[in-house]
Amino acid sequence: MSGGTTLKSTEGGPAMLPADEQKRIRSLAAMARALGRSAPLFRHLEIAAEEARTAMGASSVSVSRLERGSLTVRTIVNVGDLGPDEQRWPEDETYALDKFANLSLVVEDLKIWTTSLDDPACEPSERRLLTELGKGSSVGAPVVVDGRLWGELYATRAVGEPSFGEDDLAYLEALVAILAGAVSRSLREESLEQLAYHDPLTGLMNRRALDEHAATAFHVAAGVSRVVTVVAVDINGLKQVNDSLGHEGGDRLIQSVARALTAGFDPLAGSLVSRVGGDEFTVLVSGHDPAQVVEVADRLCRHTWDLDADASLSCGAASVVVTADSTVVPSDLFAAADRAQYIAKRGRLTSTVLADDFRVPSTEPVD
Repeated sequence: MSGGTTLKSTEGGPAMLPADEQKRIRSLAAMARALGRSAPLFRHLEIAAEEARTAMGASSVSVSRLERGSLTVRTIVNVGDLGPDEQRWPEDETYALDKFANLSLVVEDLKIWTTSLDDPACEPSERRLLTELGKGSSVGAPVVVDGRLWGELYATRAVGEPSFGEDDLAYLEALVAILAGAVSRSLREESLEQLAYHDPLTGLMNRRALDEHAATAFHVAAGVSRVVTVVAVDINGLKQVNDSLGHEGGDRLIQSVARALTAGFDPLAGSLVSRVGGDEFTVLVSGHDPAQVVEVADRLCRHTWDLDADASLSCGAASVVVTADSTVVPSDLFAAADRAQYIAKRGRLTSTVLADDFRVPSTEPVD
C-alpha cells in the first residue's frame, strides 16, 4: 500500500488523511513515547522543542519558564535557526510580561496567540523581536502544569514562509499538553538539591527560595521601574488547634492555609507564596497594583477555619516601586510587612494593614 493512513469515509469507502496530518500524529506519538521515559527536565524540553520545530515546519522553537515571584519568563532552550543573540542553552535570556502584550495573553489568559510582520495589528514589541530574530511570524502557547501556568512554548517561521494557521495551533495545543505531563513528572523527580528550596509540610517555597526570588524582583535595569508588594501572613489560633487536636491537627491547619494562600494569589501571575516559619507565610508579588494584592489578602483574612478552636489569619503588607537606584532592599520590605502584620494581629483585625514606611537603617556613621 502506498503511504497514508486510511479511514472509513462517510460513504463507506476508504479515506486518506492528508500527509501533513499523518506527520503530526506520528510526531505526537513519538513525543509521547520519548517523554514517557525518565529523563532530566531540560532533556524533555529539548525533545519537545525539536519535535515541534520539525512537525510545524518552524524556523526556531524556544521553551521558557515563568519565574515565580516575578512577571518574567526565562528561556531554557532554543532550537533551530537562531537569532544573532540567541543560544541553544542561554544563561540569561528573559522577557518581561509588561514589555510584550502577546506574552500577557499566555500568562494571564492562558491563550495560544499568533502574529506576523504582515499583520497590521502586530504588537510593536513583537514586531521588534521578530525583526531582531530575522523572522516573519511567531506563535506562543502556554504550558500549564498541574493546573498552573508553568511556562511558554514559542515558535517562529522565516520571512516569506506562511504564517502559523489553525492546524498549527491545534497541533501545538496537543503537544504542550503532552509536554506538561512530562514536566509534571520531572518536577516530582527533582533532586534533593532542588528540594532544599521547598517546605516539606506544605510543598511551598521556603525562606531560601523567597530570598533568591526577592533579589531577582529587586534587580531592574536602568530606566525600568517595578512595583513589588510583600504580604506577611500569620495564623491565629494554631496553638489552640495543637492543644485540642494534637500536632497532626495543627499540620492539617497549616496545609489548609497554604492551599488557601496559593489559590487566592494564583490569579496574580508571577506571585510566590512561601512558608517562612511554623505559623508564618510570606507572599511576594511583582508587577501588580498593590490594591489588587491587598484585596486578595483581605479575603483571606476574613476566612476562618473551625477546627474545635477557631483559626484565622492576620495580614500585613508593604509595597515599593523599585528602580535601578532604589535604596530599599528586600529585607526592608519584609520588615515593613512584618510590622504591619503585627499591628493587624494585636488589633485582631480582619483586614490587611498596609505599611506606610520602611524605616530603612541609616548608612550614616553614628556619633
